[in-house]
Amino acid sequence: MPISSGLNSEIIRVGIVLPEDQIQEITISWSTELELESNVPEIKTAQNVSLFVEPDGITLKNFPNISSQTKLILACPDLVDTLSTKYGFHLDSVVAGRGFHWEKMIEVDLPGKLEISIQDGFLKVINFVDVEAYVACVATSEMGSEAPSDLLAAQTVVARCWSLALAEAKHLRDGYDVCNDDCCQRYQGTSYLTSHSLKAAIETRGEVLVYDEKVIDARYSKNCGGMVEAYDTVWEGGKVPYLIPLWDSPNQKPGFAVDDFDQHYAYDEAYCSSKRFETVNLAGMLGKVDVSGSYYRWKQVMTKVDLLKNLKKYADLTWTSIDDIRIMERGPSSRIKYLFLVGTDQEGHKVKQMVKSEYGIRQMFSDSFLYSSAFVINNSETLREDDHIVLKGVGWGHGVGLCQMGALGMALNHIGYKNILNHYYPGTKLALLS
Repeated sequence: MPISSGLNSEIIRVGIVLPEDQIQEITISWSTELELESNVPEIKTAQNVSLFVEPDGITLKNFPNISSQTKLILACPDLVDTLSTKYGFHLDSVVAGRGFHWEKMIEVDLPGKLEISIQDGFLKVINFVDVEAYVACVATSEMGSEAPSDLLAAQTVVARCWSLALAEAKHLRDGYDVCNDDCCQRYQGTSYLTSHSLKAAIETRGEVLVYDEKVIDARYSKNCGGMVEAYDTVWEGGKVPYLIPLWDSPNQKPGFAVDDFDQHYAYDEAYCSSKRFETVNLAGMLGKVDVSGSYYRWKQVMTKVDLLKNLKKYADLTWTSIDDIRIMERGPSSRIKYLFLVGTDQEGHKVKQMVKSEYGIRQMFSDSFLYSSAFVINNSETLREDDHIVLKGVGWGHGVGLCQMGALGMALNHIGYKNILNHYYPGTKLALLS
């Protein structure tokens, strides 16, 4: 089966600890039952190693007789059939949610090989792991282990497609294929793996969605807000025939969400609607990284002072006021493609600045990261006089492809994973990698 692009291997390289995390010390531990291999044989009889960055290399703090290393290798088996909860190497300090409002430090357990080195004065940890083991772990890093089997199966297939297609290839220059975070796919190793989630991965082993006889670029996000967005609203490169706008509901209806935002905001029949989860333990279904339930509909207030700070931070512009916000173009789901900020600069001149891309807009309109770019300015008529901006929005994420909360709603409604995949990626077919 041809691969779309990028990864054409059984092993994927995952960036776990990155130079930008600015971590100089970390402890890695493991069970004595682990079949450990290392380029430093002396540590094979131990159960942990504490690493610290020194000018001459990586110091193994609890092995004073071992000289500093330029690179440390630790490896253990990683076949998907051998995985279990918390199997592998335990790292005590890993960043989750880099740059997002839920950023935190977490512990992870990783199967496969770890390559630890120093870059720019900080530790860099790359996990070389079997693709099937990787996607099994992604399923319960992206979703909670209590999620229905059909949701986990759908998420596993989608994660496998995304990994094999590797269409964005953001990190190849850095020496790895993907990172462990929302920038790519959440990957926290075997930390939350259960027999329930592992069963879904094993039963779908090798299954991929294909279009035109190639593995698809399977994009997905947390909550589409009621309508799945078109690929070309969010990314350049033109339309993608299987990443198209559609109502996230049992029945398609005429028109798009963008046609009437207020009517769309009131729409609650979607698979991802919050009313479907009133009696559901979302923490168990969605995982522990997500801390809020406000995914489908939300409101947020931002001060103009904070917006001016972001304008300086992201566009290097110093203004004295924000006088207007002109939304220029939206995609079918109402996600904004680009807008203009209008204001006054330090010389008193009237000026404007384009803010483009779904990502750039979410970055600009929050002190951390906005849920989505599908919003309206509630106080637009009084914006010039107000010292704040009131945003009313829908969804969480870019909204393209599979909607994770919509897929959860479908699974809770006893819809099988093949039908879930068919709903979000129309025109594709399920196939088995040869």
